[in-house]
Amino acid sequence: MRLSPLFIISLLTFSSISQAELSLDSAIQNALSSDHWNQSSIYQEQALHAKAIASAQLPDPRLRLGLANLPTDSFDFQQENMTQLQLGVSQQFPRGQSLKLSQQQWQQKAAKSLLQRQLRAASVKLNVSQAWLKLHQSKAQLAHFKAKQHIFNELVAVSRANYRSGKALRHEVLDAEVKLTQLKDRMLQLEQMIQVQKGALQQWLTVESFDQSIATGFDLDLLFSGKITQTEQDRSILKHPQIQILKQNIAIEDKAVDLADQAYKPAFKLDANYGYRADHENGRDRADLFSVAVTMDLPLFPEKRQDQHRRAAVQLREASKAIYLLKARELRAELVIAKANLQGYEQRLAIYNQAYLKQLAAKRKSALRAYASAESGFKAVSIAAMEELEAQQQQILLEHQVAMATAKINFYFAGEDPTVINNAHPAQGGMNNE
Repeated sequence: MRLSPLFIISLLTFSSISQAELSLDSAIQNALSSDHWNQSSIYQEQALHAKAIASAQLPDPRLRLGLANLPTDSFDFQQENMTQLQLGVSQQFPRGQSLKLSQQQWQQKAAKSLLQRQLRAASVKLNVSQAWLKLHQSKAQLAHFKAKQHIFNELVAVSRANYRSGKALRHEVLDAEVKLTQLKDRMLQLEQMIQVQKGALQQWLTVESFDQSIATGFDLDLLFSGKITQTEQDRSILKHPQIQILKQNIAIEDKAVDLADQAYKPAFKLDANYGYRADHENGRDRADLFSVAVTMDLPLFPEKRQDQHRRAAVQLREASKAIYLLKARELRAELVIAKANLQGYEQRLAIYNQAYLKQLAAKRKSALRAYASAESGFKAVSIAAMEELEAQQQQILLEHQVAMATAKINFYFAGEDPTVINNAHPAQGGMNNE
């Protein structure tokens, strides 16, 4: 964005600026690279991928070892023909394609983690931008007050000179001194605000980076031109990570409906048993025994169970769709509001930059000359000086409101922001994975 000459001159009065300044871009990069939430999300995504693999596996087979039909009168293994040492294996087979569908559902949940990191990156970028700009604004306003303090010192000097020469009353001197005291009070308020805003910014940055001074200038442009069509804006809104997360929720709930459909299919269990029999006491051979069985459960009465599970899954999917549409409309409206705010700030700033400040400066100088020659009262000088000072402060405010509105608009195009997309990738998360 373009800074006015007055804004640049006021920023140059900052004192004790170190060589290593903290720019807006470096603050954003530092906050994104050191975000522990991002690292936690990567671990959670890896956990979900592991669950996806585990959920696709068949249940562990069961091994059964038993001794059957042992006579209790002698406990002799060779006495009876029915006595067996049995070894059995059973395997459960879930219903239909439930294993495959369960794996797909976990994979969809893992994919949502990437979108959540994109949303987090977009939010961090916006929050850091706003915190940095607020601090930058307070510093600029404080520097401007310091640069303009000489005007009020001059008013005090002129009023005292007029009072000594009999051209002014005592209350005019007191009024000038009060205005200077009010200016000092506002400077102290800004210094207090700067410390508070530093704390707000510090929560996003590492201690090392925050030891730097805030850069005097910044460059913040719209990701996309204001000439972008409504159709292109709507398409960008649908790419927003917050919308994509809700879209992913619909896919997850849709997979839950498919899983509920599998409950109408039978589940199977395979049992295989081998029975060892000892030879008869007289040496006659006894054949070992083998048996196999398939168990199948039949969902014959689904009204109270399967139907209700499926109905619940369908309702949750439809609820997710409604939330998706609601959020898309909400973001679209917020973008319209942000663009209207930006346009309004830019139009107001143009008035200040073109003629308004020059007019106020000329008015103050004229009133000061008239008061010095006793042609006018102090009130006119005081009003003119305060009007000019407040207008210059308002100009600084508008400069930063334009920047903050720009940052807000860029948030709605986060789905196409390279900074946001690249930061969400695990390789950019600042982690060492096992």
